[in-house]
Amino acid sequence: MNHIKSFFKEKGLYLFCLALVFAATAAGILALRSVVNNMSELTQLRKDALQEDSTWTQPDTTVNKPATDVPEPTAAPSQTPSASSSSSGAQSESAAASAKPGAAAAPSAQPAASSAFWQQEPLTAFSGEELVYNETMGDWRTHNGADYAAKAGSEVTPAVGGTVTAVTEDALWGTVVEITDENEVLWRYCGLTEPAVQPGEGVTAATTLGKVGQLPAESKTEAHIHLECLKENAYQDPESLK
Repeated sequence: MNHIKSFFKEKGLYLFCLALVFAATAAGILALRSVVNNMSELTQLRKDALQEDSTWTQPDTTVNKPATDVPEPTAAPSQTPSASSSSSGAQSESAAASAKPGAAAAPSAQPAASSAFWQQEPLTAFSGEELVYNETMGDWRTHNGADYAAKAGSEVTPAVGGTVTAVTEDALWGTVVEITDENEVLWRYCGLTEPAVQPGEGVTAATTLGKVGQLPAESKTEAHIHLECLKENAYQDPESLK
């Protein structure tokens, strides 16, 4: 017994220090394990959140089901340019009698160009509530209008007549000309340049709105005009209203 007391008396300080070191080590291990567990839980929560994000699970409807409401009427519009051209020719002849010969030639070509422009099948159709992948923006979103291919710099005339209600510049859609028709439908022509009309001006299918410019939000698609239609602040399919 005396030997034990003597041992603790001589080595007690060392044993006490060793116990402190052991306790500190154990506490550090427990703290580290808690941090690791918390990080694992946070990583799992992030993975679960990404998997539950419905935005990334939507199919690319633009590729799988393009412009379902367009193919049937394309046959009829393809015949329209000839009638429109003959009508344009008649208007040009009557205008030539009361205007300068040089000025009559340009307007006669505008309605025919506009007719062919809006009657073609859209590059990207109106998607409604479905999400489609935007290659330029790199995300999934609804396509609230219809895209019509057009040569850069060519003149743009409206699909329908009406009154110009706004001419604005947008960071994503370039120059935008808004026209309200007689049925209170708002037509937004996006991606123009050199606008040729002013708010309050009445326009017809032969009026030049501007030229085909840039669409920053859809710059990876070939040159085109993005056309949107709104009725009572709700987006409509332009193909169903033209």
